[in-house]
Amino acid sequence: MRKGHLTLVTAISLLAIVIVTCTASNQITNTAALAQTIAADAATTTFDMNGAISSLVLGMPPNTKTVDMTTVQKFILSGDWSMDVNQGKLTNFKGNFYTGPVNGGTSNHTHQLSNFRISSSNNSSIQLTPDKSVSISGIVDVGTNGKKAWNDVNATVVISKGRTIAISLADEDTQSHFMGQQIYGIVKKINI
Repeated sequence: MRKGHLTLVTAISLLAIVIVTCTASNQITNTAALAQTIAADAATTTFDMNGAISSLVLGMPPNTKTVDMTTVQKFILSGDWSMDVNQGKLTNFKGNFYTGPVNGGTSNHTHQLSNFRISSSNNSSIQLTPDKSVSISGIVDVGTNGKKAWNDVNATVVISKGRTIAISLADEDTQSHFMGQQIYGIVKKINI
């Protein structure tokens, strides 16, 4: 065999090895990417998250049809919240926030949300969806200035796309204290 022919055969053999290696490597990479996609599409049952409450409650009944924003009393809600879910079970949800009129009135106070329990009729596992959304319904105790004010308040907590939180407290269970309006906030951190 001539030297030039031997070099060409060696080059072709090396090229074949590179092609086979690259193809195998791409198959491994594609398989790993597919596994990550499947994992990303699955709901998560163990996670914790927290964030800030930053909301405004208007001092009017929920059935009011027309609102004059210049005269309606407004209350600022500001604080924090956290939630822990372990293997589909809620292990902790709490919220602490300050409430006060925007005009600096004398009715400033704090609220505490604690002892959140999932409804006994709801046996399904809590799952954080792939887009990081979750809705939890149950009952919660609501405190005012560190003391229990309302026990067993029907409540729903909705996390939307890992960005916002909406807390609904049953109006009739809190003596219309929150005027039938949701308490809003943001998600700061999610650990999965």
